[in-house]
Amino acid sequence: MYTKKRNSLTLLLIFGIAVIPVLLGMPTAQAKEKITVKILKEKKEAAELSKKPAKETSVSVATKENAKAAYFYDPTNKTDPFKSFIVVRRELEEKEQEKPKTYLETLDISQLTLSAIVLGSKGNWALVRDSKGDGHVIKVGTLIGRKNGRVKRILEKEVIVTESYKDIRGREQIKDISIKLPEVD
Repeated sequence: MYTKKRNSLTLLLIFGIAVIPVLLGMPTAQAKEKITVKILKEKKEAAELSKKPAKETSVSVATKENAKAAYFYDPTNKTDPFKSFIVVRRELEEKEQEKPKTYLETLDISQLTLSAIVLGSKGNWALVRDSKGDGHVIKVGTLIGRKNGRVKRILEKEVIVTESYKDIRGREQIKDISIKLPEVD
């Protein structure tokens, strides 16, 4: 029984060595000869090129370099895949820190409370207090908050602030925040 298994394994091995390469298109003896002839021709051509004057070979080299430089990468409107998100965020923060900020721009909007609103024909005004209790008069267009906030509207009982900031990918995001007057009992 052991010899039958051994004989069948031997036949499979012979079959694998002899037939499978032919089926897969691996080179036979004739194909190997053709390949050898091609290699020899290429070697002869290379030897002839090396014997030619330097001007002709430099032209062929320059032509090969032009053919290789046919493709180039254009990174316009594309993110750098190798740049860290943390570095991008730091760069954005550094750019924001370059311009001088007012006191209201250094405070978070949540630190401010709305105390009074004045509606007038020449414009609406509001009084906000910071965490120290100091009052600041604001009008439409006043810069306020850490995230580039700007007073958008002053209504009868609230102030609407629009914050524009850049997210982690550098896209500008806009968010409206409402600061309301405290209700009187």
